[in-house]
This record gives sequence, structure tokens and C-alpha cells, in this order.
Amino acid sequence: MTDHFQKKIEVVVFIPEQCSPLDLSSVVEPFLLANQQLGHEKYQVRYASLHQGQLAISAYLHLSIDYAFENQFDCDVLIILNQHKPKAPLSQSIKKRFQYLYQQKGIEIFAAYAGVYWLAESGLLSKGISTIHWSIMDGFSDAFSQLDISANLYETTERITTCSGRLAMLDCMINWLETQESRELAHALSEQLCMDRIRPSSERQNIPTNYLGGDLQPRLTMSIELMENNIEEPLSTDEIADLVNISRRQLERLFKRYLNSMPAKYYFQLRLKKARQLLLNTNKSIIQIGLCCGFSSGPHFSSAYKTFYGITPREERTTLFNVKKS
Repeated sequence: MTDHFQKKIEVVVFIPEQCSPLDLSSVVEPFLLANQQLGHEKYQVRYASLHQGQLAISAYLHLSIDYAFENQFDCDVLIILNQHKPKAPLSQSIKKRFQYLYQQKGIEIFAAYAGVYWLAESGLLSKGISTIHWSIMDGFSDAFSQLDISANLYETTERITTCSGRLAMLDCMINWLETQESRELAHALSEQLCMDRIRPSSERQNIPTNYLGGDLQPRLTMSIELMENNIEEPLSTDEIADLVNISRRQLERLFKRYLNSMPAKYYFQLRLKKARQLLLNTNKSIIQIGLCCGFSSGPHFSSAYKTFYGITPREERTTLFNVKKS
């Protein structure tokens, strides 16, 4: 074998307190499957916490911790998982440890769910855009109002990736493994995991409509429901504002505050997601799907779809057909 294939990649999963078993398996399983596909243990997964010993993930799952985080250890990739925000402000030694691993050692760092708090408190999210799970996004954005936060599944800036967590970590890790290995390996992993597709980082979290607005922002909820119910013949932003009895400017502020988007852009993405569902799950023609989702012509639909998903509708359907054939 060449040196490239013999090189080991040390992956350390840091669990400060407790994490979801789903988050943990979504991180670890892609590496185990990648090793199987490669035929050797290229990706070596180790575990770190605040202390060495046994860490209870659930009543039925206990991990043997390899490293205490503040002690010296080497790794190529660090992945931070935690179920809750830090119980107390991070110590200077923990902050410096994060900064040392990132700035001096040059490693790649991932953080999922509430693990994102650890990077934010360490001052490593000042550049670019970050994301976090929708259920804890409001508290996070209040605590770190200076950060640019999106509702996407995951975001990457200069060797740091923040992820909403849960099943989005599968997409995140498989996408990363594709950059390290090949597209063929990534597709092999998705097939092993029975995933119909690997979601890109640009895809938004599936946030419940009643959570986005709820009792506090009923007009936001009403606006989204209007959009969802008028896909084929889209309403203008002014029409939506009139129907929910607020000004266009007020509507735009609501969308910017709670969705980090403008109404027209959010509506546009809703239509594209609906189009993708129809493309993958019906036999409608591409032109029919475009018309059903408010696009005036086939070329307009195809261009918009490729801009958002990085692939044309025809290529998407061809890929799906080839996967089913194989």
C-alpha cells in the first residue's frame, strides 16, 4: 500500500458531560463503515471527557474514556458532542486547550448540538457563520449575539464545522469523508446506512412552524403557512404582509430575526424543497414539477434548482435511477 493509504487519522470525540446516543452513533458509525470499505483501520476513534474513566451516555451505554481533555494528547480531528450548554463558564485552561489544538496544531474541529457552546465560549466562532440545533438556537443567539448564526444543517469555516446534530451529523461526517476519500466511498456509506441522499450543508433544518412563531410571533407562523399553502401560485411579499396585517418591513424583520433570511428567499427555498420531494417521489415530468412549484419555465426551474442543490433536476433523477438499479 502507498503511504497515503497507510496514514492513520486520529479522531477524538470529546464529550464534556453527556451526549445523545444518537449524536454519538451518527459520528462514530461513518468512520467504522469507512474503515470497512477501505479494508483497514485508517480512522481511529478515541474518546475524551473532562476526566478519565467511565462516562455514562445512557442507562445502557457507558464509554471508556481514553483522555482527560486538559491532558496532552494528539489528534487530527476533534468532535465535540454535548446534550446541554456548559453548566458553568469554561475554565481558562479548557479555552486555551481548544485554542491550542486549533491554532497551533492545525486540527479540524466539529461541534454538534450543544457542543457548539464550547467553541463559542472559547472564542473560535468569530469568523464565518455558525449553526446549532433549532431547539436551543434562541438561547445560543442571545448568549452570543455577536455571532452570525444560520438555521442550516451544518456550517464550515476554516477547519471548524458546527452542526445542528442528531441525524444531520451523518450527512456532515459523510460529506467530510467524501472530501478525504472519494465520492464513491461516500455513496457506499449512504447505501449502508439506507440514506436516500446525503444532505448538503446548505439545506435548512426542518424547524416546526409552530416553534418558529408560536404564541409570541403568530404572524410569522401565519406567513409561513401562507407560503406552504401557495406553492403553485406564489404570493408576493407585499401580499403576504397584507394578509397577516403587518407592513412589508415588519415582515422582513421577523424573518431576519427568527430565520436569518428574507421572506422571498425563504419562500423560494420552500418551493425548491417541494420540487425536490416531487422529483424523488413521483413520476411527474420535470416541467410539470416546475410548474407545480411556481416556476414559469423549465429552464428557470432547472437553473434555480442547480444553484440551490448543485445539481440539475435531470441529473438528480438520473442519479436516483442509477442508485435504484444498482
